[in-house]
Amino acid sequence: MSDSLAERFEDLDYPGRRKPVNRAATKAAPGTEVWDARPVRYMVGGEVREFYTISHLAAALGYSVQSIRAWEDKGLLPRSPFRSPRTRKPVAGGRSDKGKRLWTREQVEGIVRLARRHRVILNKRPPTPAFARDVKVLFTQLTASK
Repeated sequence: MSDSLAERFEDLDYPGRRKPVNRAATKAAPGTEVWDARPVRYMVGGEVREFYTISHLAAALGYSVQSIRAWEDKGLLPRSPFRSPRTRKPVAGGRSDKGKRLWTREQVEGIVRLARRHRVILNKRPPTPAFARDVKVLFTQLTASK
């Protein structure tokens, strides 16, 4: 036998006897997802506007959705200024139907900029009350400019 073991199995790129089914071809590496890839759109004041959900904000900051919610509960991040419309169907599991938290692109980019300044992103520190104050000022400035 002249061919090596590696040559015999070089056409197989999967373990087992058959190819896997129902799997995504490739997954993005953690931290490489684009946070603004799929905004949600809602009609506000007669015009369609793009908004980003809590999962978008979490991806932009590199934290989990649960962290963002905890920051809001502790007052370390101001509440999201927008909410999606309430659902008409009853919500299962005892959850509220207040609607999803929504932010504009400018708000998410501003939060990320302030998180870098306060080292919330770089050192994975929890946000401080100073960070919360700066984000609140940012929200006030953005709503005043509209």
